[in-house]
Amino acid sequence: MPLPDHDFDVTEVAVPWRLLTGAGHRVTFATERGDTRPAADPRLLEGVLFGRLGAADEPKRFYRQLLDAEEFREPTAWPDLVPADYDGLVLPGGHAPGMRQYLASEELQATWIPRLTTADFSQLLQGTQWMTEKTGGSDVGAATTAARRGADGLWRLWGDKWFCSNANADVALTLARPEGAPAGTSGLGMFLVPRLLPDGTKNAWIINRLKDKFGSRSMASGEVTYQGAVAYVVGDIGRGFKQMMEMVNLSRLSNAMRAAGIMRRAFFESVVHASGRAAFGGPLIALPLLRSNLMEMLLDVEAAASVVFNAASVFDRWDGGSAEDRKLFRIWTPIAKGWTTARARAVASEAMNVRGGNGYIEEWVNARLVRDSYLGAIWEGATPVVALDVQRAIMRERCHEAFLAYIGARLQHVAEPAAKPWVDVVVQAVEALRRRIDVWPALTREDLELEAKPAADLLYHLLAASLLLGEGQALRERSQDFRKLLVGALYVQRWLTPRDLHAPPFAARDIAWLDSLIAWTPIPKTALARP
Repeated sequence: MPLPDHDFDVTEVAVPWRLLTGAGHRVTFATERGDTRPAADPRLLEGVLFGRLGAADEPKRFYRQLLDAEEFREPTAWPDLVPADYDGLVLPGGHAPGMRQYLASEELQATWIPRLTTADFSQLLQGTQWMTEKTGGSDVGAATTAARRGADGLWRLWGDKWFCSNANADVALTLARPEGAPAGTSGLGMFLVPRLLPDGTKNAWIINRLKDKFGSRSMASGEVTYQGAVAYVVGDIGRGFKQMMEMVNLSRLSNAMRAAGIMRRAFFESVVHASGRAAFGGPLIALPLLRSNLMEMLLDVEAAASVVFNAASVFDRWDGGSAEDRKLFRIWTPIAKGWTTARARAVASEAMNVRGGNGYIEEWVNARLVRDSYLGAIWEGATPVVALDVQRAIMRERCHEAFLAYIGARLQHVAEPAAKPWVDVVVQAVEALRRRIDVWPALTREDLELEAKPAADLLYHLLAASLLLGEGQALRERSQDFRKLLVGALYVQRWLTPRDLHAPPFAARDIAWLDSLIAWTPIPKTALARP
């Protein structure tokens, strides 16, 4: 499987520094060029994202230009938009491709698609997806919201939605059961429910209350009741759940991006604090145990960035009609969402630990990062549900074949001899996983489900390792810099190389390269050598 010529190479993403001035909440940001500026306004950043960069409608252009946009060179830009503020703006991007595919009515497309995808931020409608009910969150088939078609030909909805993110959205995609439809997910239709009707009057649904949440407080979440709300059928009314899941699969990519942003900010907060804080006769960052923790955080950050940006490229090819990339994207996004959102919790918590007592104080960003990190692993499928979805993609659609072929193609391009031991570890792990999957059909249901999460986690590590090593090869060819190959090698060492569970993940020779990795200074080939 040849490598597409527009796969992302994130070896050139800038590494800015966050410099504190004055009180903890007053900050400026300095790039490696030495200039400073005030902390970015999240509303301005949203305008850049969904105006100039076109995040709502063109994923490839958005993610590619994100690498070049000056506003997003600062580490603060990512978490200022993740995971809460970003959601109502990302959701239209999840709606638009599916609506183009499923909305048979040209009139409905003309009414909603332009406002959901416009690059004019003042005209962009906010969207949302409401599925959860009291009767079921992950068990969507238990939904009781009813859809009835009136004599005027319009559909109207009655029922309650229990957890409605972005409760003040302009338009919601929702699931409801038409009268006479069967129970379970097969009986659910997908509907578009506007907040305002064509004549400007409020549609017949109400927000019963807003929820007092643990985190993501900048985005309203509430409980909604449909009281005969006018709704428009999206696609085949008998395939509503399947259609919704295709859109959820896209928005799971935004979940992974949020998690990547949280980890990135948490890592930089830790680096800046550890570099400036003196203890035990020197800077904190000189202490071996802390350096080991920072090294692990750095690997998580760079792996997540590679996974997210390359996923956008895969989506673009699928959206352009590639059947092979449809299978690849189908399994890629739950794998990415499952690992990164769970891992963000650990990274954000460790960043609070690095800062110590100050990290527990609301004047610093750590408390918010910890709170917000917990949401990504819950919404759009809790971690076990997402792992089972990965397993379904393997068992029913054989999506892992395209996925493992993609990994193999990346590894084949790693020609640097010093990297071969690490490539071999990944190849051997791929073959071992193939053998495990081959015996799944013979397992009991209970044993099969117990395989789901370990396999999903391993698939993430195989993907991340292949991407990092592939990017390392590109960087080495371009500038004889072995930095990214070292990152890939250390990632393989941490997550794929067999070792004593109680042994440290890194040796002193590994953490000696931390400062160079943080500063993105060239690293020699000798860094890849092992005794």
